[in-house]
Amino acid sequence: MKSSISRALCALAAVLAVASASTFAHAQMRKEEEKEPTPIGAAFKNFPLDQTWQLREINDKPIPAGLDVSLMIDGNLRGSGFTGCNTWSATLYPVKEQHLLMGPPALTKKQCAKDVMAVENGFLSALIAQQTWDLVNGELVIKGKRGNLRLARSL
Repeated sequence: MKSSISRALCALAAVLAVASASTFAHAQMRKEEEKEPTPIGAAFKNFPLDQTWQLREINDKPIPAGLDVSLMIDGNLRGSGFTGCNTWSATLYPVKEQHLLMGPPALTKKQCAKDVMAVENGFLSALIAQQTWDLVNGELVIKGKRGNLRLARSL
């Protein structure tokens, strides 16, 4: 009789332990659900999708006059454009806190003058780095470990 009472008490203790753990876990989940979501609005900007931007400066230096270097991210988060020599495309998407993530670019293989190729390399290198973006006085500014870009909205 004592052993059946002991077993019953052990079973009851196990049930109470599981119920207590379940109640604690449920309370933790409710706390997570009650947290305020990260505010989007004044603190964070939306990336201007489906707009073409023309490169004006790399690392605060103007690009050569007449050189067309462009960037556009469409609604499917596909980046594309022209480097002054080659066309390019890549998965390119804005993430929280105004960062941009870029997958490996697909690029045509034309060879151009050294100065044009230097702009192409600087442009793509800056985009590939884990960069941040901002809209400043109507211009798109991209800053990263491998360089800074300033782009103006294309007409």
